Amino acid sequence: MTAGVGCLRVLAVYIEPAAYILDLIRVLREQYPDIELRVYFIAKGVSQPWMFSPDEASCTLLPARRSAAIGRLRRELVMGGYDLVHLAGWGHPLLLATMLLSRLQGTVVAVESDTQMMVDSLSWLTRLKRLGHPLLFRLPTVFLPGGQRQAKYLRHYGVPLERIQIAQMTVDVTAISRHVTGISAAGRARIRTRLGLSGSAKVFLFVGRLEPEKGIDLLLAAFGQVKAQHDDVALLIIGDGALRELVSGAAATDQAIQAPGRLQGESLLDAYAVADAFVLPSRFEPWGLVVNEAMAAGLPVIVTDRAGCGEDLVEAGRTGLVVPAEDASALASALSRLARDHALRETMSRQALEKIAGWTLEEEAARVIAAWREALSP
Repeated sequence: MTAGVGCLRVLAVYIEPAAYILDLIRVLREQYPDIELRVYFIAKGVSQPWMFSPDEASCTLLPARRSAAIGRLRRELVMGGYDLVHLAGWGHPLLLATMLLSRLQGTVVAVESDTQMMVDSLSWLTRLKRLGHPLLFRLPTVFLPGGQRQAKYLRHYGVPLERIQIAQMTVDVTAISRHVTGISAAGRARIRTRLGLSGSAKVFLFVGRLEPEKGIDLLLAAFGQVKAQHDDVALLIIGDGALRELVSGAAATDQAIQAPGRLQGESLLDAYAVADAFVLPSRFEPWGLVVNEAMAAGLPVIVTDRAGCGEDLVEAGRTGLVVPAEDASALASALSRLARDHALRETMSRQALEKIAGWTLEEEAARVIAAWREALSP
């Protein structure tokens, strides 16, 4: 089926119903009612539990058994009359199967990606990618990398520039900014009290899964160094995971560390609202949407040089600070710098808001639609 710039029928397959994906789907449907979008999710919770209610008419979960899921997708492709298939990457077997089935029946494929170059990757895996990726990457008509680093990954494996359209991967920054700016000074004080934070402390916030790759151990070590120099700092750790006991133990022995677990919705936005700066000390981070969230809340950000969003969002000295991964001392220096420099925090806050203002869901949706239509043009 060939489509022009009018009504399109699109089948999208995602790994899981993460909040940012559901928000993007909502905006696509609201802003582009001429596009008929059918969405499948491979699983309900892969990286973490997500709140999701399947809608069999347009947005649902695939069967848990892989053979049944492939059968469902094959029938959908044959019977649905889709103009384009949109895939959230290529790493999952069901995504690969859908890509191959789509191309076999001549359907245009668009692939989004948050993949950047791995650091210290296994040599056998690197060799396998060098052989396989250039062949695999010939199948999609267009790629939608989240940002610059993800685009460089595709270029590294031979994808020409004309098949790459940067999506500007993001979250609902407008809603986050609106929530944060709507909280009064008294409201912030109440939230701090609820979270066990003093009113005068400079609060550093971490949000994410408590897993080794997130660098939680490095953050705790760095914060210990900062506390030795500043007695008016606090660390708020939001999340859950394998290192929960490590974090809980640190909080139990240090009143300056608060770890309320995983928060969602307004409770999470409240945490952003009462922080003074955000820190993401990851050893590896494909993108880091929490950085988008933090900047939308007007927070200066500290990230490592392995955060996938770094080249796009974190301008060193302007919107935040960038430190080498695995370096607790460098991280401590960055934390200390923001702790003692109120003027720098204020300046970075303004510049972070200015930077993230162009990274709305509406902008991402427009880029996705433009890529789809260009891929379908004669």
